[in-house]
Amino acid sequence: MNDGDGAAREDAHLQRILAQAVLPGERWAYGEHPGQAAELYGDAAAAETLVVFLHGGYFRESIPLDHARPLAAALAEAGAAVALVEYRRAGPAARGQGSRGPGAHDPGPHDPGAGGTTAPSPGAGGHPRTLEDVRACLGAILRGESPWGPLGGRRLVVAGHSAGGSLALSWASWQEAEGPSAVVVALAPVSDLVEEARQGLAGGAVAQYLGCLPDEDLRPYLAEDPRSRAALIPERIGVRVVHGTEDATVDIAFSRRFPAPCTELEGADHFDLIDPSSPHFAAVRRALGV
Repeated sequence: MNDGDGAAREDAHLQRILAQAVLPGERWAYGEHPGQAAELYGDAAAAETLVVFLHGGYFRESIPLDHARPLAAALAEAGAAVALVEYRRAGPAARGQGSRGPGAHDPGPHDPGAGGTTAPSPGAGGHPRTLEDVRACLGAILRGESPWGPLGGRRLVVAGHSAGGSLALSWASWQEAEGPSAVVVALAPVSDLVEEARQGLAGGAVAQYLGCLPDEDLRPYLAEDPRSRAALIPERIGVRVVHGTEDATVDIAFSRRFPAPCTELEGADHFDLIDPSSPHFAAVRRALGV
């Protein structure tokens, strides 16, 4: 589904989202690195639902959380408290990508489909640091060490888009059997890291993130790949996947194969799922329970 026309449409859609001027939320540093911070939106004291949102961008250093601010602000306006999480990322931008954002369709410095060794990642993240950041941020929230304070009886939703959806599912697979309940909602997630790397999607972004191809070393994939680890997600964490049928960045076939309920949004592209102005956004809000 990564056809040229679809890629161009999604790039244009992303630019429309970036044009929605939204001020940053209140900054909360959950670590010492500049990339270990979250932006907080909404009134946590009054909110019944807390949403921790992990932005997408194929794990790349060049793609920060800016494009997810409209979503965070819209969910806060609907009554949720939102933590829009930044994390250390890896890998260069694809050639010609610049600041285009998560729709990384151009070939990058290394295309796994062409063979060879993955190019070094200049970012501070990558395996295992990126997932460690997500675990550190959510660990602080679950322990009541964030500005939100103790969770109490509030409902916790851990959501992510694209690569962020992968991180949300990976995080869930590392949780203990006992603990507070939560819901994971993965929006158009990169849910099969092994196959995505073998196909060389997004200019080899997955192999750049994990530092190798699966045929070179499977261990980092087994530590993070949502599909491989799905059975490890404890029962206390509910999982739902949402995916658009016209997604040209992450093939919906990955979500159809993932062992969790999947809501398919007919006609939605990759960025309809994070665009508050999209007609599909109401369905996304329902999935999040906001």
